Amino acid sequence: MLSRFPDYTAKIQRPTMLPEELLSSLNESIRCRELQIQQTACLLAVSRRIPTASKTHDSVQSDFPSPPTLIIHGPEATGKSLVIRHLLEAIETPSAIVRSRECITTRHLLERTLSGVSKALGDAARPIDGRCESISTFVVQMQRLLEGKGKFILVFDNIDRQRETAPTLLPALARLGEIVLLSGFSWGLEY
Repeated sequence: MLSRFPDYTAKIQRPTMLPEELLSSLNESIRCRELQIQQTACLLAVSRRIPTASKTHDSVQSDFPSPPTLIIHGPEATGKSLVIRHLLEAIETPSAIVRSRECITTRHLLERTLSGVSKALGDAARPIDGRCESISTFVVQMQRLLEGKGKFILVFDNIDRQRETAPTLLPALARLGEIVLLSGFSWGLEY
């Protein structure tokens, strides 16, 4: 007998922008977070696999731009950082994760961020100035570091737990993707 109500027991097929092998690997590593992995991958604009010279490994790249700012929030200890870290490792896009909770002052946060970006890019040819006193200095140094680099993802983990912050820090960081004016630069705040 046909029912006019849909069968909710059937497995729901969700569209994904990740290759099946990568998705299954992430789902095995992080249990019960399939939806969060898929949604985050879509927001980071991971879309297709590019064959490389190596027969064992393909590169995952995107045809679509990411939003300049992405805020991921939720209850404490629910796996937000874990999902982001594993996803960034899997998609092979240059990225840096800054643990904001470990930074005492705004200057410390900005300097650690520049150091993390420089290390992630592996760019010894463009040394950064050791001091970063203000957000404007930070933006200039970020522009210098990311010039001609393409897409880069910067994550501020636990930015809401930052100690001794200036009241203008979060609004300035929220506009960082617009200020730096680099195509493909995106970053995230994680609460």
